Amino acid sequence: MRLLIVTNDYPPKAGGIQIYLKNLVDAYPDDVHVVGPSDDDADPGESGVSRGARSYMMPTAATTRTIVEAAEGFGPDAVLFGAPHPLSFLGKRLRERLGVPIGVLSHGAEITIPGAVPGVRQLLGRNLASADVRFAVSRYTARRVQRISRMPVVLVGSGVEIDRFTPPAEPPVNPVPVVGCVSRFVPRKGQERLIQAVARLDTDVEILLVGKGRTEEKLRKLVSSLGVSARFEVDVPWSSLPKLYRQMDVFCMPCKSRWAGLEFEGLGIVFLEAASSGVPVLAGDSGGSPEAVLPGETGFVVSDVDAIVEGLEILLADPWRARRMGAEGRRFVEREFTWERVIERLYAGFAPHLG
Repeated sequence: MRLLIVTNDYPPKAGGIQIYLKNLVDAYPDDVHVVGPSDDDADPGESGVSRGARSYMMPTAATTRTIVEAAEGFGPDAVLFGAPHPLSFLGKRLRERLGVPIGVLSHGAEITIPGAVPGVRQLLGRNLASADVRFAVSRYTARRVQRISRMPVVLVGSGVEIDRFTPPAEPPVNPVPVVGCVSRFVPRKGQERLIQAVARLDTDVEILLVGKGRTEEKLRKLVSSLGVSARFEVDVPWSSLPKLYRQMDVFCMPCKSRWAGLEFEGLGIVFLEAASSGVPVLAGDSGGSPEAVLPGETGFVVSDVDAIVEGLEILLADPWRARRMGAEGRRFVEREFTWERVIERLYAGFAPHLG
């Protein structure tokens, strides 16, 4: 199945959706082509990508022409919108022009935040309903899409490169335990709650904070004021992530939903990367994040600072149990979260609509 992906979210822009789509493209076994926005940082020699004239594509006639021109040169069997808003508004028009089925992939807040705007919710619901197939990365997101579209949704899940994110040959030998978090530095990801929890531990711990974002200075000040040990790895290249995961004794991203549940974690690829690396996981109770953990087997779901403290105390007090949970996390990812599984589900969703 030759697949044309249309998205505003694609590298070199950073973010979870961008990583998801790039990994999907890299793992896709058939021909795939991406239509994305212009980006001054994009490789001029990149192949398989057509760039629009603007840094953010809107559902306009000009964007339609860009997509149609790419499709005419590529010859897709199906079109997949990498996120619902705003480009899926072109779905009906593209189906008429190209004569191929249209799919829409939903991750999380890109459904609920636009859907909170009066009138936009109805339009978005109609656009999702008019697509040939709706996909979601988590059961939680699937329920939100089903609620707004009143149509069936195919759960594709997420994947991780299990050959890149591998456990270390030997458990990390750190002077003190390392609790890591890989994420953008923004309020929803919950790094401040992790810092507050570590400050309450009786055990010496180093926090490894990997990412970048607008709350970096605030986090540094909190670390200083609470007197905890923390190492910031800012703007780390993606190629360095496997090595950083292998340094961790515990992974913790205590993400939280905001704005009355409008902004939430769709699933959280970082939880899967950590588990694939053999690291036990503490995941925040936000959106689909709990689906990335088998509580008590691969880690714990944590809802507040008290729960983070409890989870850390359990794992740090019993390194043997922590390693067992990390090993089970690796097996969990191998069973449920490979890109091969994602692509199988994608094929199955499109199959009834292919000519």
